[in-house]
Amino acid sequence: MIDFRKNKFKDIKKKEDGVAFVEFALIAPVLFSLLLGCIDLTMFIIAHQRMSRASYTMSNLITQMDSGLTESQVNDMMLALNQVSRPYDIEQDGIATMTAVIGVGEDGSAPDSYRVAWQRCYGNNSSSSDFGVQGSNVAAADIPDNTITTTGQILVVTELEYTYEPILGFLDLDTNIEYTSFFRPRRGTIEQIVADGATAKVCP
Repeated sequence: MIDFRKNKFKDIKKKEDGVAFVEFALIAPVLFSLLLGCIDLTMFIIAHQRMSRASYTMSNLITQMDSGLTESQVNDMMLALNQVSRPYDIEQDGIATMTAVIGVGEDGSAPDSYRVAWQRCYGNNSSSSDFGVQGSNVAAADIPDNTITTTGQILVVTELEYTYEPILGFLDLDTNIEYTSFFRPRRGTIEQIVADGATAKVCP
């Protein structure tokens, strides 16, 4: 005697397998797209973290020095930028602008104005500092509150701009990542960088 029920169940199972395959074929592109998008977005977030840390590190290193800060020391500190930002190469694809803003006016009093005491750059991109160039005046509105309270005080600003290109390019994340950090010297005024024979990395 033939068991028709058994054959019927086999047919149903084959149909279920076919439906599952069709469903997977429909949803696979969506899942694949989500995976690629997540990879691009994750790397974009990591790049932001690296650039933020690099900007912070540069200002922090410079302001730990005293009035004897030399060109060689500044150049050595700049090399730390790529170490902190790995795997992203600031020298190749970005620009870090280190600007020292000083308060100008009567000694011992609040500054009457502000100017750029010195400025150095690291990276192949063009520099576009919000604080101008070395020797130029700086608008009081550009100085964060309570950072330069008396004449002669220095504020070291690191402006970092990195041209980011997505690894996979699935998401439209081609953009410039920008971070700015502000630090005051802890051991001296650092009004100038001492020439010691090393090449000064002036801004382009």
